[in-house]
Amino acid sequence: MHCGTTVGVHGILHRHPWLADADAEELRETVLDLALARADAYGWYAPYGWCTAKGRKARHEPERWLACDQGGDWAGGGEIRELAWMRADIPEDVRHPRLPVLPMARTLLDALDRVGAVALTALCAHLPLQITAGDASGDLDEMREWFALGPPAASLPVSAAASAEAHLTVSAAPSSAWGARHETARVHRAVQERLGGAAEVRIPRTIDAAHLACRETSGELPAGTRPVAQLSVRVREWSADVAMWLIEATGDALRATGHSVPVMVTVSRPSS
Repeated sequence: MHCGTTVGVHGILHRHPWLADADAEELRETVLDLALARADAYGWYAPYGWCTAKGRKARHEPERWLACDQGGDWAGGGEIRELAWMRADIPEDVRHPRLPVLPMARTLLDALDRVGAVALTALCAHLPLQITAGDASGDLDEMREWFALGPPAASLPVSAAASAEAHLTVSAAPSSAWGARHETARVHRAVQERLGGAAEVRIPRTIDAAHLACRETSGELPAGTRPVAQLSVRVREWSADVAMWLIEATGDALRATGHSVPVMVTVSRPSS
């Protein structure tokens, strides 16, 4: 097993009044345990199973991914915090086109939604691109069509403009791959291709890295890891589901452009 995928949810949590006085740490542990048990009951651990690189069925494993650690900060106070994070084990000897970003994030978000109202500010994921392979284009096509059902950005009121804008940031260890002059432009084109007409992607002049302090997840990448590329994405809505979609599309775009080293991908709302 490879303990190499982490998903972190950042934002502000307003607990339900009847849970406001509960001990934050004890409540978090209880609810996350319940959320994982629920995910297991629904079969979210292994919706498709795993195959080897040659297409043969891997040895029987009940889990596509297995949580190996989780936590979060539910202290409240109206401040942006890393509300929930989860690390997962993934089999090293198999190849699958999609990392379990969606089921992991959905498990965390369902737990948070059960406790209170969440104002999501960022979703980040550590993607070990070196252990993925295969073609995820069919899945991404269906996801794009789903989000294309949202209201066109041009029809949004001015007051909603900020909610339809997202920053997509890739952080990685220094390498020659990101030293190429036009590398960000190559990734930009690949991301736009996967998002299609459901979102508009552009390259900003400077990187806004103020939101990238991921306390629990940053230690998984090598020393010297830094933001290497950022894209501004005009989306039709701001939601956790959109953030998951952008992370998955970016991971696939990175792999398609030849990147096969671990990266951290963060999708966030722009700084006010």
